[in-house]
Amino acid sequence: MKKNLRIVSAAAAALLAVAPIAATAMPVNAATTATTATTANKPTVDLSGAGSVSESKDTVNVTPSFTLTSAIATNGVVTTPATLKGSIEASLNGTSVTADVADVAKDVTLKNGDTVVYSYDAKNNKPINNLGAYDTSAKKAYVEADKSYTMTLSGVGFSFGKANAGKTLTFKLPRDVQVSGDNYKDGKVTLDQYGNVTGLKFTLNVKAYNSENTNAVSFYDAKSGLVATQGSYMTLAQNGDLNVNTLLSELKVKYEAMQFQGGKFATFAVNTTADDVKAELEKAGIKVNAAGDFEAPDTFTVTLNAKSDVNGKTASLPVVVTVPNGKSTVVPSQSKTIMHNAYYYNKDAKRVGTDKATRYNTVTVAMNTTKLANGISYYEVIENGKATGKYINADNIDGTKRTLKHNAYVYKTSKKRANKVVLKKGTEVTTYGGSYKFKNGQRYYKIGANTEKTYVKVANF
Repeated sequence: MKKNLRIVSAAAAALLAVAPIAATAMPVNAATTATTATTANKPTVDLSGAGSVSESKDTVNVTPSFTLTSAIATNGVVTTPATLKGSIEASLNGTSVTADVADVAKDVTLKNGDTVVYSYDAKNNKPINNLGAYDTSAKKAYVEADKSYTMTLSGVGFSFGKANAGKTLTFKLPRDVQVSGDNYKDGKVTLDQYGNVTGLKFTLNVKAYNSENTNAVSFYDAKSGLVATQGSYMTLAQNGDLNVNTLLSELKVKYEAMQFQGGKFATFAVNTTADDVKAELEKAGIKVNAAGDFEAPDTFTVTLNAKSDVNGKTASLPVVVTVPNGKSTVVPSQSKTIMHNAYYYNKDAKRVGTDKATRYNTVTVAMNTTKLANGISYYEVIENGKATGKYINADNIDGTKRTLKHNAYVYKTSKKRANKVVLKKGTEVTTYGGSYKFKNGQRYYKIGANTEKTYVKVANF
């Protein structure tokens, strides 16, 4: 439905979720910008795919995330307007959705103390100031770098599906985020007969980043002072175990995040938490107990992250941790020759990308084949002693034994024989991979575990 911002009834506002924003900032002049909103039966933040929830699993993790950049003013005129981007991420039962929510101007208000920096006056059909405005009395732009602003976002709605109709769910929020609304009380929301909750208002603080500072964030080795694009760290396990908190503290000492600010390099905190490390380890199949202890493999990776509080620039540093007395993670492997061009597949037997292993080259694979979801046998590719999760059809490596139904010649091309050999009916022959279509329109299998051009007509099998 096409909607002008000046006409929004209270009833309509209750039904609307905030409209999505693309990878662009909020319109600078909302008074002249028409916006499309959706009056669908369910709100934009749609978690209905998470399924039904029980009383023991009724928590929804909700994380609003917004980025505000300062305006740039020259001689009393804003030459570069401020920008506001943002989204709300919500997860339930392992299902996560991210809804961009900074598009509809009437739903957003920014304040610096009691001063309204941005909002939409629906009655008079105009913004009260805007992200590109200049405060002539104070002789500055309304949105300044390093200033903290209070942001309110109204009319937010969530859909949890009919399976959760009438249920009460708990919202888990960051400490600096407050939520209010008729259906929100003591951290809980009550869903309507459709499994929806609407009319929520979020309040949070947003610091304006300095849009004039475009310097990147980099990680440095604290000892050598050199820039690090990939880190390395060696440690020893105690009784076979390491601790997440101890390890993270040691990595933060070894690597620092820095940015050029005000004519010199400034160091700021790495924002990776113990929970982040735990999640990364568990994603790699390494179990971590409640105390943060885990059985140490001989090598694994921990990613450090940092974000500048000056301009919001971010950096990540993967650190390869080596534990000489850790549990060996080297996967037994063997070298095999690819006899037929082969694509890579994942564990669900779905093709991965467009890269392929080309024939007559060697590849390192697991010792045994694995049957994937389609019932076909594959070899898992091994790299640097690690399983990659990429698979190659075993038929392209070991071939398939087939019995000839007719006497068969061995061909080099569609017109030339490779040799004078005649393969007799009833002979078992190993063919490799799928068949090739020659210029004569007939299909042939590659035979022989070599690089010679030796093919047999498919029709003979």
